[in-house]
Amino acid sequence: MTALADAPTPVMFAIVTTRRDAVHGGMAPVFYCEDEQERDRIALWLTRITNAIVHDLHNGTLILTVNQATR
Repeated sequence: MTALADAPTPVMFAIVTTRRDAVHGGMAPVFYCEDEQERDRIALWLTRITNAIVHDLHNGTLILTVNQATR
């Protein structure tokens, strides 16, 4: 049985947003999109390429995370 402490740690991989005012600084790359259709398309391709997971913040912004293996 895997203990909770042994679970992978999610790491923010990228931010995809339609709102330039919603994202300030940080270490993850930010992809600014003209509309929600472009935002969703870019997020979909990034998840296919990187095997990331999309989280919708319901404010025009999606964050993509990947699981970091623990040792």
